[in-house]
Amino acid sequence: MNIEKIKYFIDLVECKNFTETAKKNFVSQTTISQQIASIEKAFDLKLIDRKHMPIEPTSAGWTFYREALVIWKQYNRMQKTMLDFKRNQPQLLSVAYTTMTDIQSLLPHMPKVNEKHPNMRLDLTKVTLKDMTAYLEKGLYDLAIAVDSAFVGNDQIVTQTLYSGRYCAVVNRKHPLFNHETISKEELYKHPLIMLHSNTIGNTYHLMIEHAIEDGYEPNIVRTVEDVETELFHILTDQVIGFFPDNYQLNHSNDELRLIPLKDSKHTFKIVIGYLKGNDNPALTSFMNGMPDWFSQ
Repeated sequence: MNIEKIKYFIDLVECKNFTETAKKNFVSQTTISQQIASIEKAFDLKLIDRKHMPIEPTSAGWTFYREALVIWKQYNRMQKTMLDFKRNQPQLLSVAYTTMTDIQSLLPHMPKVNEKHPNMRLDLTKVTLKDMTAYLEKGLYDLAIAVDSAFVGNDQIVTQTLYSGRYCAVVNRKHPLFNHETISKEELYKHPLIMLHSNTIGNTYHLMIEHAIEDGYEPNIVRTVEDVETELFHILTDQVIGFFPDNYQLNHSNDELRLIPLKDSKHTFKIVIGYLKGNDNPALTSFMNGMPDWFSQ
């Protein structure tokens, strides 16, 4: 199957419109329609519901979309790898991360990387936490930087700690806990909470609830959201408490939001580097073995 067909299908699912997909790919709408139809013919399955507006995949279409994404990512990685080879830069390391906090944990160590491995290049991609392990297992990335809960229970992934910390409460200036220097468990769980949805953070969502129960309380989660920006919006506008790492850099003044430590709480975390056992990328070996003094114990 021609790789362009896969790209057309991915774009159609994301654009939800044949016309916009055609514009994005600088081809005619007829071309897009014909290519999608040829994919459906090849698999003898209806992949796109054309009667629905905006258009959306069928159940089979969603399955094809997920697999198409993997193939497209692998194809792009192959292109980048070959381009680096042509430019005499074989030390390419593909790195997945979830938040800027992950990158901030890595940045202090980059001067050592640049000094010892001047030909190494890190190709960074932001992905959702719930997909991190699967992407490593499929070989889409060499390294992943994320909270350790992303890799719990997977003995095929090796991790090293970059940063250890605790979760804090984030509240707005109108919240009754805003002026507290610390927040006790008793005070925390009297108030409604907001969290990122399990569709975004995967196992981390359930671990946060487990930690709350270990603290002796059933959390009152009144809203879940898909991204940090939406979470901060509701913290700013509603009387809800969010959980953020203690090293998170709030883009708001202390008059609007405060990051307040939790007392005697089980809500701790580590930001780790994870990689799949058996990954034979020479750049990975250089990256990990060359810097044994990086990691926290």
